[in-house]
Amino acid sequence: MALVDAERAAGQAPTTTRPERRRLLRRLMITCPVTGLATDTGFELSELPAVVSGPRILIDCLECGQDHSWRIDDAVLDR
Repeated sequence: MALVDAERAAGQAPTTTRPERRRLLRRLMITCPVTGLATDTGFELSELPAVVSGPRILIDCLECGQDHSWRIDDAVLDR
């Protein structure tokens, strides 16, 4: 508040600082091809990256215990 008062006294417009908006991290999920259920990939993101195509990634599926290969366009963010 003192900064705003000093700026007003000097004839300057008060500066307002916006708090940085925190992005919430959400779990990156894929669908298990064996059970059809969503499973956690172990990654957390604030948004899906915009990629056309990327490498396949192998994860240990928490739903069925098998390894699954997937691409980022197979994934969704948990709500």
